[in-house]
Amino acid sequence: MNSRLSLEKACKFMRRSNIMVDVGKWPIFTLLSPQEIASIRKACVFGTSANEAIYTTHNDEVFVFGLNCSNCLGTGDSQSTIVPKKLEALCGKKISSLSYGSGPHVLLCTEDGEVYAWGHNGYSQLGNGATNQGVTPVQVCTNLLLKKVIEVACGSHHSMALSFDGDEGHQTAIPLTEGKL
Repeated sequence: MNSRLSLEKACKFMRRSNIMVDVGKWPIFTLLSPQEIASIRKACVFGTSANEAIYTTHNDEVFVFGLNCSNCLGTGDSQSTIVPKKLEALCGKKISSLSYGSGPHVLLCTEDGEVYAWGHNGYSQLGNGATNQGVTPVQVCTNLLLKKVIEVACGSHHSMALSFDGDEGHQTAIPLTEGKL
């Protein structure tokens, strides 16, 4: 019971400080300690039953946990985990945008405009020109290498990246016109 009260207290603190949305509404976060909850800066819950999550901390660390369907956790294996695993390759990258598709696949971009992708890739939605599963985060270079991406989004079988400078990336980037999409 004390653990539940501590979790509620951590979530209330996060709501008051406007750091992020209330992670307490997602059952998967009950697997984390109050200290882990308090460290979250940005989170994304995905999967058919909201059974996978990726989150970044205030120290720019990136963690994943959950079912790991189609290697969507990016841990290099297909093992599910209830204990958060650190994605070392993304730590320190200052993640600015996270998104997921129902494949599932995951995209994120950094404050430096880099895009990383992994997970299901049956329709080449990872942007690597192939259709093999992405088992770890890989930087998307095709058509995006010289562009600064400011936002990513995923659909069930596709991905999108919004570039800052408005250049089109052969259907991988959408131009930003007068500050509007």
